[in-house]
Amino acid sequence: MALFRSKYPNPETGERIQSKVWWFEFIYDGKRIRKSAKTTRKTIAAAAEKDYRRKLERARAGLHSESNRSRIKTVSEVLGSYRNAYKVNKRPKSVLVVQNRGSHLERLLGPLLLSDVTADRVVEYMTERLQEGAGNRTVNMELGVLSRSIGHTWKVLWPKADKLEENNDVGRALEQDEERAILDAAARSRSKLIHPFLYILCWTGLRSNEARTLQWLQIDFETRQITVGKSKSEFGAGRQIPMTAALLATLTQYRAWYESKLGPAQPDWYVFPLSNRIKPVDPTRPVTSLKRAWEGVRKVAKVSCRLHDCRHTFCTKLAEAGIPESTMLDMMGHMSAKMLRRYSHIRDKARRAAIAAIEARDSTGVPQESPQVGQYEPSGSSVTH
Repeated sequence: MALFRSKYPNPETGERIQSKVWWFEFIYDGKRIRKSAKTTRKTIAAAAEKDYRRKLERARAGLHSESNRSRIKTVSEVLGSYRNAYKVNKRPKSVLVVQNRGSHLERLLGPLLLSDVTADRVVEYMTERLQEGAGNRTVNMELGVLSRSIGHTWKVLWPKADKLEENNDVGRALEQDEERAILDAAARSRSKLIHPFLYILCWTGLRSNEARTLQWLQIDFETRQITVGKSKSEFGAGRQIPMTAALLATLTQYRAWYESKLGPAQPDWYVFPLSNRIKPVDPTRPVTSLKRAWEGVRKVAKVSCRLHDCRHTFCTKLAEAGIPESTMLDMMGHMSAKMLRRYSHIRDKARRAAIAAIEARDSTGVPQESPQVGQYEPSGSSVTH
């Protein structure tokens, strides 16, 4: 029996690096058997070699091999099983998210047996991912995928490994002067796409990806409404948002510029086409990103916010206008009032208006002089000092 750890060349320096994973090699029935033990522990690698040799002997004797269910699986195996089962009835985007999170688990923990994924090893994983630049929430979600793959909760699997503290900032609504500054800066941007794009976000509540993939057939200039296509949630797809007069004028002007560059807009063409920094290139494909233009707008406007805060802003406008909750749920594409409350905020101006309103209705006014304590004592009463 021979146990060893293989070496491989560093792609950057060419220096040979020794792997942490153990392999075993032996001759059986005149054939060289060479397999990865899929573990970083030598004792387990030795047991894996004996187990594999026994399996070959059973097969040679015509006996059935032991069921895979009776052996301890590796992290790679449980992740693979989980992905295969997950994609059967889940949305493609959700499947992709699980695959992306699982890729880091495979890279750093893949060969380990589940018995080796202890609380200490989980903490090591957290440290490694944080050093790579991953955020706390991202790391927690990756380990969440692993715990679901194994079939137990985090608390059951690793009770001594606390989750990383996450930023619970849910976003904010822009003040009116901030929104105005952003839209004014967008109108002056070299990118002709960013101004109508942001206008849509602030005045329809569309998610950025819903707006980015809009096609002209989804914008009805006669009935003045936008129909949402694919959405993050099933409640969001197909919802219809009426356009304000200002948004209608903005999109009408933008379409004129669009057609001057690309010709008459076809129904299946994207409203925000694949472009270089200032010129549309292919209307049959949506723009991949407006991040650079957005960062430029935010810098010029001198407003610190996220792009998703435009959606928070629209939801807040609806709340401050007294729109019924059922209508807000429909327009925002939400499934619960709890999520709606997460998005609606009360801005300073609205709070001051509320105080002014109740102050105006108060007919008693403010007393000129503060009443003395004795004024509130019933007649004939005495106070003992």
